[in-house]
Amino acid sequence: MSQSQEDYIKFIYENNDGDFVDNKRIAQGLELSPPSVSEMMHRLEQQELVDYVPYKGVKLTAAGIQMAEDLIRKHEIWEYFLSQKLNYSEEEVHNLAEVLEHVTPVDLANRLAKYIDYPEPR
Repeated sequence: MSQSQEDYIKFIYENNDGDFVDNKRIAQGLELSPPSVSEMMHRLEQQELVDYVPYKGVKLTAAGIQMAEDLIRKHEIWEYFLSQKLNYSEEEVHNLAEVLEHVTPVDLANRLAKYIDYPEPR
């Protein structure tokens, strides 16, 4: 999965308000052209990560939701580690975590969470 695809999944998750997210909103939020968004929605639908309804938008499937939650968890773990253990500034933390969330295997995230005693959601 590419970083771009993961960014779409995460954006849809964070902006769904329990309903479909339309392509225009995705295009504006990710600063992309509407045709690029439509093309990606078809790809993500083929991977069974979204349910796509033309002119209505997309909803994440269970697999898409799980992927988004995993990405957000990795991001939060990195933010905690960078700020609390390495004393990075607030300005640096988010941008670094945004990069690291995409390249971190689940096993590494789990080990890092254990190492820093990161509280797991219930």
